[in-house]
Amino acid sequence: MAHPVQGNLWVGFSGGLDSTVLLHLLATCRVPVRALHIHHGLSESADRWVDHCRAFAQELEVPFTLKRVVVDKRDGGLEQGARLARYLAFDQVLSSGDQILLGHHGDDQAETFLLRLLRGAGVLGLAGMAEWRSIGGGKSLLRPLLKVGRADLEIWARDHGLSWIDDESNTDESLDRNFLRRRILPLLSVQWSVRQRISRAVDNLRESAELLRELALTDLESCGLRAERFGESLDLSLFSALSMTRRKNLLRHWILQQGGLAPESTVLQEAISQVDSAALDAQLEVQLGRRVVRRFKGRLYLTSRLKTVPADGEKGVSWDGVSRLSLSAGGVLEPAVGWSSAEYQVSYRRGGERAHPADRDRSQTLKKLLQERGLEPWLRDRVPLVFLKGELVAVAGLFSCKANRATPDPPPGWRFFD
Repeated sequence: MAHPVQGNLWVGFSGGLDSTVLLHLLATCRVPVRALHIHHGLSESADRWVDHCRAFAQELEVPFTLKRVVVDKRDGGLEQGARLARYLAFDQVLSSGDQILLGHHGDDQAETFLLRLLRGAGVLGLAGMAEWRSIGGGKSLLRPLLKVGRADLEIWARDHGLSWIDDESNTDESLDRNFLRRRILPLLSVQWSVRQRISRAVDNLRESAELLRELALTDLESCGLRAERFGESLDLSLFSALSMTRRKNLLRHWILQQGGLAPESTVLQEAISQVDSAALDAQLEVQLGRRVVRRFKGRLYLTSRLKTVPADGEKGVSWDGVSRLSLSAGGVLEPAVGWSSAEYQVSYRRGGERAHPADRDRSQTLKKLLQERGLEPWLRDRVPLVFLKGELVAVAGLFSCKANRATPDPPPGWRFFD
């Protein structure tokens, strides 16, 4: 394979023709693979599709995983909401080093090109679906069938006696993609070899898109890109010195580099305009799909969405002090060198707390200490507080307290997996 697998290899298995052929082909070639079926809950037939997919995977002796998702139509409509839900499911199911293969074929690429053209897409959009791309967290996505036509997949399926699911929504011509597939592409194909010509155009556009990506990477580096506790940031003054065109290009590829989906050009421009016009001390927060642009102390941050802070600061979760603990508000608590096993309690701010850092002569309000330590405002209600017998002994990732006399330093680690 062009992209060696370090972890598990998955197939996004809907049960349709393309993913059925892809899974069968890999299983026939004895490639170790797993099947992942996403249950969107959008069709009355969805449960029956699960049964079909599970049975086919068992027949091929391929491990089968079912992931149920909730589609939010507010994420750009039903189709885009379903797409975002799938990518979130990929992120939740796959581990670092894993790759997921999707069955998109050449006809899908032609449909995507025309659909994006009619929606006024730019170079990146018209460059079509990529054969490979990162989806963040050390995970990647591949589309090995983009140079293969649907007719070839049907021949393979018939020759091997395969059955597949026909989604009833595929005949609904009120949906743009279905209208193109059923009405426009057949008409164009009478005069031109549409799939082959669009494929050639996509290849040319992909070269231009690669140049834009390289420019964005150069601009990110020149703007002082650095990893943060949660997400990444760059120097706002250096970013603002770029032209609007380059800033949009930078932000678009920054989002893609983090595994997000690229917003439309107008959305990017509006986000940048909000950054430019906001007061210096404003708590700026601009939603871009599942990514968020924030600003703090002269730097521009790009993060994923934060989980909701538990009500009442959470009543406290037991922790032994020596193992990793997944946190309900996001991130992981990691033990520090020198900490011994004990019955700790981990909770979040409720307001009014005081802390006495081990390197200070007196206690201060926790709010003031978090400000002094430069913790980003959006993380201050999410920083884990570690208690022992009712006393605050550490603020994770920042400092230990005088109360923790046995191991005054360092505090437990606090990491986000953005």
